[in-house]
Amino acid sequence: MHFSWAAAAAVVVLGGSAQAGRAVDPGDPPGDVTVGSGLICNTSQQVERYVTLRAGGSEIQNALQLVNREAHDPRACGLAAVAYHRDRTVETKSLDGKVVAIVRISVLAGYDGQQWAPVSPRVQYAVVETEGYAI
Repeated sequence: MHFSWAAAAAVVVLGGSAQAGRAVDPGDPPGDVTVGSGLICNTSQQVERYVTLRAGGSEIQNALQLVNREAHDPRACGLAAVAYHRDRTVETKSLDGKVVAIVRISVLAGYDGQQWAPVSPRVQYAVVETEGYAI
């Protein structure tokens, strides 16, 4: 993430699929440019770990901090507002009785709370709530 975590977090409401514009949607057609906000990580494994921690009862901030500590990178996962191309859904999981998807995206720009800034396209992974409920 090439933009400030604090600034990005300022435009994001903590929660499952935080909204600033609209959340990353696993139903977005691949290749379309979409603007959304929420959790993004450097690897799909980091997103999986975050979901596992949250499903086990960890609070959002605690789960983020633990994933980042385990990655030895304070910016491995964070909340951000981004413009991106959706690539594909990597996996689906259950969290709080709902289905969430781990989605591979290519980030094209970031919002720092005041302005958008383009970034070199960078693969990231997002976690998003999907339609339906876990059975």
